[in-house]
Amino acid sequence: MSVRQVTINHRKIYRMCCVSIMVLLLCGCGSLVHHRVERGDTLYSIGFYYGHDYRDIAKWNNIPAPYIIAKGQWLIVAPPDTDNIREKERKRVSSKNEAHNKKSSLNNNVKRPVIEKSTPSVDNKVAFSNPVSKWQWPTKGTVRDSNKNLSARKKGINIVGTRGQPIYATAAGEVVYSGNGLIGFGNLIIIKHNRTYLSAYGHNERMLVNEGDVVHQGQIIAQMGKAQDNLAQLHFEIRRNGKPVDPLRLLVSRSH
Repeated sequence: MSVRQVTINHRKIYRMCCVSIMVLLLCGCGSLVHHRVERGDTLYSIGFYYGHDYRDIAKWNNIPAPYIIAKGQWLIVAPPDTDNIREKERKRVSSKNEAHNKKSSLNNNVKRPVIEKSTPSVDNKVAFSNPVSKWQWPTKGTVRDSNKNLSARKKGINIVGTRGQPIYATAAGEVVYSGNGLIGFGNLIIIKHNRTYLSAYGHNERMLVNEGDVVHQGQIIAQMGKAQDNLAQLHFEIRRNGKPVDPLRLLVSRSH
């Protein structure tokens, strides 16, 4: 065997070892994901981004109603594989949060960190317990790629229109997020309609409602803006228990 062949074999063995180590590390990590709370985050927006119901995230992190979270807090945002792992992750995240709170206290002369409500008290303040009988179209325009499946449409529909045209609430509810902290959605509004359904409106040029506002069906909540492709459009989603459903199957039929 030549020196070159020996060198090549050694390189192959080294690469295989590296790949094996990476696989072991990834397996050890499981499906756990952590999220660091930023200013403006709510449990609704965090759940929307990671595709989970806000109540599940609250449960995984032992956060009781009314679901208060703080900037800098770490949250588990994916379901732990087992109860044993879940408990270990809670302790791990709890340690991170304790360290963060101590640092915040030192940096602010033992002042309490800024606390932000992750979910407005919609369950107590407004009882939207009835199912939505009719889903109104959120704006006028043409639906892009309507023949594609839901995942190809980024979990919703994109309605092309004119910059500045009105965006309407698809159904009555309470605004539980109004901000631009979620990458890829621009100015985003999320409305809670009842314990089961949320609707989301992305790429707004101007938002006309704030968190905690109660809106009625058909109310103007925003003005259409442009997405990353510089095309005026609304990205619209409906979530059922945190999971996306096809809006085209729920929205009332229209003649245009």
